[in-house]
Amino acid sequence: MNHKDTYAVVDIETTGGNVASGDRMIQFGCVLLEGDQVVHRFATNINPLTSIPKQIEHLTGLSNKTVAQAPYFEDIAATIYNLLDGCIIIAHNIQFDYTFLSAELQRCGMPALQNKGIDTVELAQVLLPTESSYRLNDLVSKFNIEHTNPHQADSDAAVTAELFLVLKQKLKELPLVTVEKMVELSVNLTMETAYFFKMCLAEMKTERLPLSEVLLIKNGLAIKRKNPIFEQKNYRDNVRYPTTVTKKEHLFQTKLTTRNQQIKMMDAVYDYFTSDETSHFAIEAATGVGKTLGYLLPLAYIASVENPVVISTYTTLLQKQLLDKDIVQLNTILPFTVQAAILKSKNHYIHLTKFEEVLKEPVDQKVEVIYQMKLLTWLTETETGDLDELNLTNYNHLFWNKVRHRGWLTRPEEDRWYDEDFYVHAQHKIKHASVIITNHSFLCHDLNRKEKELPSIGKLIVDEAQHLPDVAMEASSEIFGYYRMQQIIKLIGRASEEKSFLGRITQLSQQLTKIEVSYIENMEMNIFSLEDELSDFIYQLLLYCKNTAGNKHSQQEQMDIQFNRETHWNLALKKASKKVLTLMNEISYLGYEVVNQGLNEQHQLTQKERYLFEDFFDVISTFESQKDIFYAVFQENEENEVTWFSYKEKSPKNSFTIKRSKVDSSKFIKEKLVDKTPYILYTGATLEINQSFNYFETQLGEENLKELIIESPYDYKKQARLWVPKELKPIKGLSKKEYVHMVVEQVGNIIENSVENTMVLFNSYEMLQEVYFSLQQNPVASGRELLAQGFSGSRDRMLKRFFRSTGGILLGADSFWEGVDLPGKSLSIIVITRLPFESPDRPFVKAKHRYLEQKHLNPFTIDSLPKATLRLKQGLGRLIRSEKDKGVMIVLDNRLIQTSYGKQIVSSLPKGLPIEEVATKNMGEKLRHFLNTEENETN
Repeated sequence: MNHKDTYAVVDIETTGGNVASGDRMIQFGCVLLEGDQVVHRFATNINPLTSIPKQIEHLTGLSNKTVAQAPYFEDIAATIYNLLDGCIIIAHNIQFDYTFLSAELQRCGMPALQNKGIDTVELAQVLLPTESSYRLNDLVSKFNIEHTNPHQADSDAAVTAELFLVLKQKLKELPLVTVEKMVELSVNLTMETAYFFKMCLAEMKTERLPLSEVLLIKNGLAIKRKNPIFEQKNYRDNVRYPTTVTKKEHLFQTKLTTRNQQIKMMDAVYDYFTSDETSHFAIEAATGVGKTLGYLLPLAYIASVENPVVISTYTTLLQKQLLDKDIVQLNTILPFTVQAAILKSKNHYIHLTKFEEVLKEPVDQKVEVIYQMKLLTWLTETETGDLDELNLTNYNHLFWNKVRHRGWLTRPEEDRWYDEDFYVHAQHKIKHASVIITNHSFLCHDLNRKEKELPSIGKLIVDEAQHLPDVAMEASSEIFGYYRMQQIIKLIGRASEEKSFLGRITQLSQQLTKIEVSYIENMEMNIFSLEDELSDFIYQLLLYCKNTAGNKHSQQEQMDIQFNRETHWNLALKKASKKVLTLMNEISYLGYEVVNQGLNEQHQLTQKERYLFEDFFDVISTFESQKDIFYAVFQENEENEVTWFSYKEKSPKNSFTIKRSKVDSSKFIKEKLVDKTPYILYTGATLEINQSFNYFETQLGEENLKELIIESPYDYKKQARLWVPKELKPIKGLSKKEYVHMVVEQVGNIIENSVENTMVLFNSYEMLQEVYFSLQQNPVASGRELLAQGFSGSRDRMLKRFFRSTGGILLGADSFWEGVDLPGKSLSIIVITRLPFESPDRPFVKAKHRYLEQKHLNPFTIDSLPKATLRLKQGLGRLIRSEKDKGVMIVLDNRLIQTSYGKQIVSSLPKGLPIEEVATKNMGEKLRHFLNTEENETN
């Protein structure tokens, strides 16, 4: 950078976040950089003349006693001002440090800061596009930067300086064309962060480094070249599956350890897929068996490009793990290479031509600028173009709709980036793969498609198979949203509105002869009518809901009303729904006609104008899908379906949704998958209950499954405990307030008496939130890292932070009950706040139970109890992840040991697991004794 520039990397610690309300600085740290070298360091504690809150003391290590002899800020304000004078200030989240510091200087009679400022958070977001966290601790850990005292200003300033130099080097390694575009975009970043990009570009132009051979530049955009796909021919001609233990040990050598249970699974999988077996196969492989390699190794000797094996797993994250970790590990021991590829929907991929068009448009929104710059960096790194690599918590911003892939309405080959297109490349890899990895959601949607994306399936492995029925149910679920329809109608708009689709298409129609203006005019009239008719219809439905809800209506914020057209349909509603449907049909027809007319003259259109019609097609397609749900709800009637209306009392109209779902997915799975696939292997850690697969079979529509249970290699008698506090009151007799108080009291007691990482699992987000807010105010949680689902970032980000913490507390629901791998000290205690039964008040659960009752079946024994049993087994599976782990599960629900069904749940838990009631006052001592005697027991 410019040799005259001096950079002051600053960090401050404060008593709180609001200087205007009296919060004060308690520590200041600064590192001066010149020519990429540290030339000066300055750090000092500061006496704030106010008490330091306990949580700040725990966070920073600074107490009232520590700063008692430190100078007041008034004493050092001039020193700090002079130190920073003429420097460019750098900080991690600069807005806080800069604003707070400037206000403190002014309070002491000094001028406000006028320095340029650069934010390392934004630099990291742009230059490290695939990171899941941009917290300072996580970033310095990634680059192995030694951080001796996190949350101490001197240490934080020092590591921020090192991080800044790493980011600078990262930027300078990018191609010139990428950095030039970044300079254009960066004017919208925080303070003078743009200055950093401008100065780096000037340096790069003088240094003129050669372009990396792995990069390709086209149309002013730099992307990473894709590796060619080689198809291996006859690579297994002289290779046979290692049938004996000796042969497997020879294959594994020192890279992997042979495990008896895993070998048992490998042989069973190989025998099944090479036999003439007509039944499908279910293997429950307990945690610790190593089931993934247990099916992957035999699969490697069976699968081929001509006859690929499809693996379906629960989530896209597990897909990635299979490809990037498990297949890679497998290929290190095999005498050949398994070609594997991931199959996802096209909207997971970036569309290069669309991104190129977006870069040409002016943008002034900072969030979108960061996204664009992030993608410019990412395109020089990614080989897949899979947007999931960016690890964002959500992709709801309008920008992602602009750049994600949606296929082509015109000939794909006409796309100027077709040869480099990521989705096309992914499809090409599928054709050359012997193992195709997908997820349950994609599989279930593909089973319903007329034009399937999956190749014909002869051999299928369903991993985490316990989820398939629920995912199939979700795939059948549909939601009609009134607010969503309003948004679609607004997007279509009026011909007189310049930014609406009809407005822009009307302007284009003046130069295109084939677009009939009458179609646009008729569409506009119908849109206008639909707004009124749909509004009136929703109003009538709300009246119906309020009458149905009765007294409950005024007591609940969220209302869910089940709808049965046979018993609740009246003539007025029937007529109104037909009017709405007629208008929807007309709009749909006219919309598609306008798209076709526009694309018939595509050679007269610019790329941007073509995308206008493609985007309009997507809007009309979304409109039609909403229309189809509306039709199904009000014109069709199927026995195996449930419909309910949902709205919030504060804004009933805008929040009004109509939800529709199948009650039972087994018929769908049987007809579409079970009956049509010759070989299916189901596997997971929780498939059977008390040695029986009956519930699992029923859920899938399977009959006569071939079954195998592979027991856990762990010694639960020595390694685990399950405790129920003795003093618990019956959970059903507690009010919401009493229940939250009980959970907070029990969790508080546990964390007060242990320093172990503790995970608290809930059945509902509402209770999780209440407990989270209470624990935040509770002194026992001070200084402990408290993470909560919905408040502390993405699941992946929370788990990384929890893994690195000591004495961390993680509150989770839903997805945290399983798929969490936290071995050793990273998780020692799990608290189950109540037995994991589904809420019987949920409309869907009510409908399913009514459906089962009509078949003369007991919903509790057939559905509720098996689900809760499997859920508790999954929760326990988070606790013991290796032969050396020790852990305690504490269940805050005495129904587990005091009811007959509780005893049924207990009987399905691992053999030898000690279960007892423990007095709350003794819990801490017992925890310390059990968890801290590991060394003595193993020696």
